[in-house]
Amino acid sequence: MRDSDPTDEERTFFSELLWRVPGLHDWYHEDPDGTPWIVASYDFVVGDHVHKTLRLDYDGTNLRGGWSPACLNWDDGVRADEALIDTAPPDGLRLDGVDPGAAAVAASSWFAMHLDRWEQQAR
Repeated sequence: MRDSDPTDEERTFFSELLWRVPGLHDWYHEDPDGTPWIVASYDFVVGDHVHKTLRLDYDGTNLRGGWSPACLNWDDGVRADEALIDTAPPDGLRLDGVDPGAAAVAASSWFAMHLDRWEQQAR
């Protein structure tokens, strides 16, 4: 986690995203060159155990989303591409050149798809 406050882009993105998908967590990071980025995550819990975690990276321009290989235990703070997160459809999300508002809309649809699928499996 980085020490600096969220950027305006991160604040806009996460507040819009959280409004659409309650229950998300936010984690703020910084690349070695100082580039800030955020991870938005959702834990799928069974009993008292985190069964799976969806993670989505956003750096103000690019979105990368997929399943965390370790429920963010070792891959939090590591960009999705570096952590070898599968960002290909149908489970992944990979968009370039999106502003915070458009990113929040795309990310909320992506999270909602997974949440709906999880609820259907639980029935």
